[in-house]
Amino acid sequence: VVALLTVAPHSLLLIEEVDNGLHPSRAKELVDMLKNLSRQRQVDVLCTTHNPVLLDELGNKMIPFISYVTRDEKGDSHVNLLEEKENLAKLMASGTIGRMMVNDKI
Repeated sequence: VVALLTVAPHSLLLIEEVDNGLHPSRAKELVDMLKNLSRQRQVDVLCTTHNPVLLDELGNKMIPFISYVTRDEKGDSHVNLLEEKENLAKLMASGTIGRMMVNDKI
């Protein structure tokens, strides 16, 4: 939050493991705070997480902005857009974004 409050407007702020050390019950507060402050300060925020609770708090409206990483048989990593995931509608019908991650669907 301090970085978001002090970075220059129109900047890009990168936060690795944004929820590191945060209790899962505070995920909604964190997401709301990041959305509101980034809008007010006109800062783009890019975050990484392994937390299914945080992913669920993003909500379905954020699907166009969510990417996930896969690894191929050679060990190369690939960044994928969630909205381009094959059978996304079917996967979403069976659970949340966080549940898809927990079940190794993304």
